[in-house]
Amino acid sequence: MKLISGSSNKPLANNIAQKLNLEICDIEIAKFVNGEKKVVINDSLRGENVCLVQSFSNPVDENIIEFLLIVDALKRMGVRHINLALPWMGYSLQDKVFTNGSPISAKVVADLISNSDVKRIFLLDLHNTSIPGFFSIPAHHDTAMDIFVKYAKENYNHEELIVVSPDFGGLKRARVFADNLNLDLANIDKHRDYKTGQVTPVGISGNVENKVCLIYDDVINTGGTVVETAKYLKNKGAKEVHFLVTHGIFAKDGLKLMENENIDSVVITNSIQHDLLPARVKVLDCASIFAENLKKWI
Repeated sequence: MKLISGSSNKPLANNIAQKLNLEICDIEIAKFVNGEKKVVINDSLRGENVCLVQSFSNPVDENIIEFLLIVDALKRMGVRHINLALPWMGYSLQDKVFTNGSPISAKVVADLISNSDVKRIFLLDLHNTSIPGFFSIPAHHDTAMDIFVKYAKENYNHEELIVVSPDFGGLKRARVFADNLNLDLANIDKHRDYKTGQVTPVGISGNVENKVCLIYDDVINTGGTVVETAKYLKNKGAKEVHFLVTHGIFAKDGLKLMENENIDSVVITNSIQHDLLPARVKVLDCASIFAENLKKWI
């Protein structure tokens, strides 16, 4: 197998390549003066199995177009089989019709991928576990939970811990995480204004007083909910509040919000590349997840 990287997350692609003892293919990605993407693959890949690593992160639309151009170039070079490692699937949060006249954007993106020449896709911690069913190609959905379980065991005092689900939608995910750590589980009840997107904690089941709270979730978007959750838990007597989240988008002023005094730490994976992060934000490598899956297809 040959590994090729788009421009969205080259460090992760390099980590995957190292774990599989593969070299990254030589590819040139640039822009024409009119803003259009230019893609040139310099290695000869005819008859090869290829895995493309590309996150659909910001700039989302640009990275999707880049993915499509790379896949078309690979197809025209005569590759035998194209796998896609998609650490973060942009538009995956738009997984249903929220208002009349809106699309199911996650399905649109799934169709784009399915109708390209990709034969198999590897996904990580999607917000909705039904999204793999949107694809008409084999879709392998994995989780970073084991990485976070290992981190929690090595970095926190078990006697003080409690796992907190940030909302009802994340309750099942948080319960599995709590069971893996043999910890109690608390759940925050929230009210969401679907017009403004504002989320407000209104209650909690479980006692967090003098506890170190681990909030396990799939994604941080703008970070506003993280700040409100941390503030709410501290007001309820929590000793520390730590967020363990697979995907850190940090849209708008999300990174600045992570400096909030009520947040003790935020632990994410490198599914989305960030060049500079606040001291409170720590990054775990998820390359091993994709490497283990790809070993079966080398």
